[in-house]
Amino acid sequence: MNNSDKFSCLSNFIDLFFKVDFTNRCHIGFLNIIYCLTKDRDNKERIFQIKIIYKITKIFMQKALLLCCLLLSAFAVFEQSDVLLLTDEDYKLRTQDDKSYWLLLEFNNLDAGQAHVYENAAKALKGFVAVYALKTDGEQIKLSAISNGQNNEFSGSWDAKEIVVFAFDLLREYAFKRVGKVPKKQEKETLDESDVIVLNDADVDSTILNSKDAWFVEFYAPWCGHCKKLAPEWAKVATALKGEIKVAKVDASVEGAVSKEKYKVNGFPSIRFFGSGDKIDGDFENFDGARDYEALVQWARETNRKLKPLYFHQLKTQQQLETECLKSQGLCFILFVPDIYECNEECRERYLETYREVVKPLKSKPIVHFWSAAGDQYDFEEQFGVTGAGYPALLAISPKKGLSARQKGSFSSQNVNKFITNLLAGKEALQKLPAKLQAIQTIE
Repeated sequence: MNNSDKFSCLSNFIDLFFKVDFTNRCHIGFLNIIYCLTKDRDNKERIFQIKIIYKITKIFMQKALLLCCLLLSAFAVFEQSDVLLLTDEDYKLRTQDDKSYWLLLEFNNLDAGQAHVYENAAKALKGFVAVYALKTDGEQIKLSAISNGQNNEFSGSWDAKEIVVFAFDLLREYAFKRVGKVPKKQEKETLDESDVIVLNDADVDSTILNSKDAWFVEFYAPWCGHCKKLAPEWAKVATALKGEIKVAKVDASVEGAVSKEKYKVNGFPSIRFFGSGDKIDGDFENFDGARDYEALVQWARETNRKLKPLYFHQLKTQQQLETECLKSQGLCFILFVPDIYECNEECRERYLETYREVVKPLKSKPIVHFWSAAGDQYDFEEQFGVTGAGYPALLAISPKKGLSARQKGSFSSQNVNKFITNLLAGKEALQKLPAKLQAIQTIE
């Protein structure tokens, strides 16, 4: 090939090189080189040689590019941290040193959260333990403490504090081996969780919502370090509240856990309280205080008192009116339903159930509820103008303010809810209570 041909090849290559992207530049570059190298050969031999050289160079470029990407991704994960990255050659040389003690993380894919945890552990261990990382082809993330040629694999939760504890525990053993016998560790107390009720994700609703008891429930994950720390406190709480409040735990970390979304479990552990009496789906209290025995027990008892069962009874005696209605710090509602001759038991129960469903969400408020059959307390009803209004009729009394109000319009869930909402918001018309209320007749 003369100089003119060489110059022609070079100029063609440069012209194309700057008109295409990086990948195609590589292909064009190699094709031009091949062309120039094989220009003097016959066509058959030349085509064969071009194919062979092109395939070899293409494979070489792909492998080289992949290797670069892997190296760059590995170094990007722990960039500007106290984690030292090893190559395969570094690792082989490092493992030949039997006298040192170090941590090694072997990984393939590592998310930002996992990397951050390891970086924090490395920062804490700086100056005490060397912390390394090695990019591998394996699917699992593996953390080991290496000493005397032995690998001790980490099996705790992925938490910086847990990793630090793991590292120092093994460092202690390693150091004592140098001077002789390793002293025995103080044995941990056996955790007694016999009073903690263990529920499955599938039976949380059926167990709690169908129960009349109060429930204090921890939603946890087995790998969660904070959950492990809470375990002994939670066991003591269960023993202290035994017979008073049911204490349970639910593993909400399983894939597709219904309880995780339903009870708004955004982290572990999450603690929820369900009041005694009839439960409303989705009605619970969230605990966000200190996770120690005294704080948990105190909060549970206070919340249990606040979330008392719905008080809704038949008004049968004067004592009920005086002690439970007229001494209420909030409101006293009395629902008057048709008598048994006008509306049989099934009919009456429908009215009572309608009212229960409307007022259930108010059970934590200082409100008491009564019902009475039409005519059973005729004088009392007449005093508030109930007798001419038709039944069912709903009367509200505020003993503290000396005021009362009566629902107007037909009896329905919507109208009852509107009446109570307006009353609590101060938007309902009110009347003064009579100076002396008519006595309640005793009903057997």
